[in-house]
Amino acid sequence: MIDLKLDRVSQIPYSSRVGRYHFQMVQAKLSSPVEPIFGYSLQPYYTRQQQWKADLSDSLSRLYRCFADLDQAAQEFDPARPESAINQRAVVSSQPEAAAVKPGPRATNGTHRLSIGSLASGQTNTGTALPGDFPTLVTEGPQQFSLHFGEQEELFAYYSHGNDTHADSLRSVAEALRNSSLPVDVRQKSEGQYVALSVSSRKTGAGESFALQDVSGNTIRVLGLDRATTSAADAVFVWNGRRDSSPSNHVWLTNDAVQVSMLQTTATDIVVEIAPDYDRLLQKTHAFVNRYNQLHDFLTEQASALSSQKLDPFAHVTRASRGTLDRYGIGFRKDGSLSFDEQVWREATSAHVSGFVDEMTRLSRAIREEVVKVQSKPFGSFSQAYAAATSANPYHNTSASGMNYRYVAQTGLFLNQLW
Repeated sequence: MIDLKLDRVSQIPYSSRVGRYHFQMVQAKLSSPVEPIFGYSLQPYYTRQQQWKADLSDSLSRLYRCFADLDQAAQEFDPARPESAINQRAVVSSQPEAAAVKPGPRATNGTHRLSIGSLASGQTNTGTALPGDFPTLVTEGPQQFSLHFGEQEELFAYYSHGNDTHADSLRSVAEALRNSSLPVDVRQKSEGQYVALSVSSRKTGAGESFALQDVSGNTIRVLGLDRATTSAADAVFVWNGRRDSSPSNHVWLTNDAVQVSMLQTTATDIVVEIAPDYDRLLQKTHAFVNRYNQLHDFLTEQASALSSQKLDPFAHVTRASRGTLDRYGIGFRKDGSLSFDEQVWREATSAHVSGFVDEMTRLSRAIREEVVKVQSKPFGSFSQAYAAATSANPYHNTSASGMNYRYVAQTGLFLNQLW
């Protein structure tokens, strides 16, 4: 871009412009003096030029926002986007308190059945509850015990004093286990004056079992931590007639298309209905039509300032869907904008939703391609000045030279501009 700056403005000499007129007035012996013009203001020219730039900049900025809004609306019908409206599903469950079902983009619409035989659980060893100030049952002297977790083993040690209480022993064991690198949690349980220690695995599943045992001393045995009050187990369930198990109560089924969170066992099958989210599809279809019409109305409003012939592909792309979109309530008005009949849309999509999905997927991709093409061009190319720059008439456009010409024609002031 060439930066053009005004170097000098020279005027026709005063005597050449008004000298002869002044001489004639003197010869006519007019008593009223004629005041010659000594200066001319360029402020009107400058003001008009700046206003033109401001109006064009505002129009281009609004044009960009219209493109961005239409692009955002088209993305809601892109199957490659997991969160798009076209990939959303609605779920109705006969027992929502037993299982929470969340379908993904690849979930199959239809009826599914789920029964839960058992839930996954982690192992928990809860010790004997005694009053906290009760004298400890752990023998005096050094104590050592081990924690086995799968094929891993870790040793712990502390010293038991003769005057320790039951609470002191629990505190010593808890401090030792909290420094462990193995995935177990330790917490103290209390009920009134009675306190006990609880050791549990952090994850559920049969593979998360562990064992506590004494190496020297009697800490684990007398505190009752060598017995599992809850065993580690996998969840057992049946999905669409197929029996399966999982170390977690949160599983992905049907090739990672449906996520199920099991909450409790069931005596009867859970009936799960999966269908497209029609409410969101309707909302986003309304938004798409509105965004397209906003762009159309804006171009109509700005016809005198913006050149819209480069935007014709949008209309061509949409008209190419005529005949297929019509059956879903989306049609063309005489002025080129879109109309939308919600009742026709509901009836057509409920009968043949896959056809609507396929058509909107194709249309949204074509619209997005055009948006990318537009955004790759300089927005100045959409101004009328740019279109007129190739005109045979050098003063047809609203560039600086053209504005100078019109200024001279209106004021009679000739400027000699050196750039």
